[in-house]
Amino acid sequence: MQRQRTFARAVPFRLHQNGNVSVTVPTGLRQAIVDEDGGPEWLESIPARVARAVERWSLVLGEPFETGMVGWTAPATTAAGEAVVVKLSYPHIEARDEAAALGAWHGAGAVEVLGADADDWALLLRRLRPGTSLRAEQLPIVDHLTVGGGLMRRMAAVTVPAGEPFQDLVEVADGLAGIAAERVERVLPAAPIVIDAGLCRHAVDLLRTLPRNAAHRGLAHGDLNPGNILSHDDPTTGEEDMSPGWLAIDPKPVHGDLAWDPWPLLTQVGDWTVTVPAATELADRTRLIADITGLDPARIASWCVARGVESALWAADRGWWTGFRGTDGDLARTGAWARASNLLGA
Repeated sequence: MQRQRTFARAVPFRLHQNGNVSVTVPTGLRQAIVDEDGGPEWLESIPARVARAVERWSLVLGEPFETGMVGWTAPATTAAGEAVVVKLSYPHIEARDEAAALGAWHGAGAVEVLGADADDWALLLRRLRPGTSLRAEQLPIVDHLTVGGGLMRRMAAVTVPAGEPFQDLVEVADGLAGIAAERVERVLPAAPIVIDAGLCRHAVDLLRTLPRNAAHRGLAHGDLNPGNILSHDDPTTGEEDMSPGWLAIDPKPVHGDLAWDPWPLLTQVGDWTVTVPAATELADRTRLIADITGLDPARIASWCVARGVESALWAADRGWWTGFRGTDGDLARTGAWARASNLLGA
């Protein structure tokens, strides 16, 4: 499943199953999925999947959240009065092991999973309240990074063995490297903007080499952007916790180098879509995350280069050349990350 960069406000429409079940499907989700393989069929199947979830878990369902791009989610209440969220994922490899990852962490830095149905790609999750995202909270940079770094540390403290069901980062990154290398040769020669092909090839090399010599391995979240960190009033967290009141959602778990995770948290800070931070600022951010997590700052920055270029080439393949959500924006940020990695000794 490729990333979807449509951010228009969702306007709901309704699907009907057997004439008596009405389910609101946000337009943002419909637009994101309709052109994917099997997307129209999956969208049409949502009412039946929702009905089965309601019956399976004895739920009273609310109107769906409008923010999901690869899954349908809605608040609900169980027969016992517990506040929960129902999530139906569009079937794709990145979402396959979400339930297993959340079960392994068991609330340590991430939302708790209360139930799952593999056939329907359905999850029952504990509802987080108030549920404001770290992105929306717009905390000062140090606080933003401290929250995210604390969650990474909490998840990393849980020992999760390599192997099934989780994908191995070596294999995942090898696959990304092959795709990126092909795009460098096919797409870049006709690019309408100036592109540093050397930086792109360096990123391909990093994708192939970084996962193989990592000192700190474990189960990585995979998509720890500030939109996937939500506020939660939890009286069970102790004073030693660096991220009280916050938990991660929507993992795309892979097992391997834990330095894979910080890139979106470090990059998506403040007005990140319209400004490119100085390399010195990025290096300072990275040192802070490294201090919290115990990860190597140079390795973190190298992953930021690799993942930034991979994202840029993904956009280029779709003809999204301009704008800070397109290739030129990704590469401008990645150039700054390359300079930061040099400052950090990579």
